[in-house]
Amino acid sequence: MKILQLLAIITSLSLCFCRTDPKPTVVYPKDSTEQVTEKQLVVDTTLVLTGELPVHFDSTDYLLFPIGPIRVYSRGSSKIYLGSGSSRDKFFSIGYLRGTKFTGKLDNVMIQHLDSSNFRPLTSQNIKIRSFQFLESIRKRTDLQLVVLEVTDRDTNKDGALTYDDIESLYLSYLNGVNFKKLTVEFQELLDWKILAINKRLYFRTLEDTDKNGEFNKKDKIHHFFCGTGR
Repeated sequence: MKILQLLAIITSLSLCFCRTDPKPTVVYPKDSTEQVTEKQLVVDTTLVLTGELPVHFDSTDYLLFPIGPIRVYSRGSSKIYLGSGSSRDKFFSIGYLRGTKFTGKLDNVMIQHLDSSNFRPLTSQNIKIRSFQFLESIRKRTDLQLVVLEVTDRDTNKDGALTYDDIESLYLSYLNGVNFKKLTVEFQELLDWKILAINKRLYFRTLEDTDKNGEFNKKDKIHHFFCGTGR
């Protein structure tokens, strides 16, 4: 059963509101014949990857272990480990779970079947996962176990790092990591998404930098998409 189908563009509208959150920027190839190449990403040697405690969603067969960085600092003769939201000397959490959504700054997710001691990574790509959410409403209607992920997968501003200044993309995957697939169009910024269990569809909107000035503003366009998520 193919659940990740070709996306259908419903319409595109002129952007008529102002975003208050930081806007990503884009550096485009100089001409249409230039190859889109990735600058070597900067490796932060102060980062140490660690695994969060496992996440389990009701009526599923897999555990998800979020993998993300903690920073190592030296103070005197001792080392201090700081998580992304720490305000004290020691803090090891790399994100938080609220309902069926895990939010953090993740490098990957390790997946383990309940009856196994083996792990497999969600992806081998160099990405940053901002959040992942299990589609509980779809599971109840179809028994399919799907996860939606908000991801930064390309250094769009060419500063050598994957950060919130780069474009955010939308991915969909089975809970077991199979068919991990990008849904959004390259160089389009994800605005928001919504699942409708009534027709088993995932709807989302993206913003296109139509004038190709490298910035997203009210002169650009919103595109509406949907894809099927059920039988």
